[in-house]
Amino acid sequence: MDAKGIKKEVLQEVEFILYEGGEIPEVRFWNSYFYLTSSPPDGLGLSLTEEDLNSLKKAVIDRYLLIIERDLTSDFIDKPFYRGISRAIVNVKRLNKFLENTGLKERYANIIKRKIKRMFKKFQEELKKQGRDINELASKEELKEFKKTLEEL
Repeated sequence: MDAKGIKKEVLQEVEFILYEGGEIPEVRFWNSYFYLTSSPPDGLGLSLTEEDLNSLKKAVIDRYLLIIERDLTSDFIDKPFYRGISRAIVNVKRLNKFLENTGLKERYANIIKRKIKRMFKKFQEELKKQGRDINELASKEELKEFKKTLEEL
């Protein structure tokens, strides 16, 4: 265990979720959960504490924020992995669903909403500096849906 009382095996899974969690990090969360808790030889057979579980869930949240930030980074627009506002909408919705399903919405929604609003503001500022208009990248409907989705957090 580390200083916070979180098992080292859990911390390793947190790293996997954060950096190799794919586009739907809650799938990696469940893979990690079953790996950690299943009896050998299928898993490690650990009993997870609330702290352990919360660190795994927080990793999913952080992974989603990384994905959303990627989609709201102007330097990535011309890159093959760039997905844009429409994909950010999908990911905010997925994150919201994860928060609801895990009972974390009340605890994290306002913090997450502020972070994503800052990302979006920075995105717009970067576009302006590059001489681009957000309306070139997203329709008015998409922008309206993005704002609505964010408010539903």
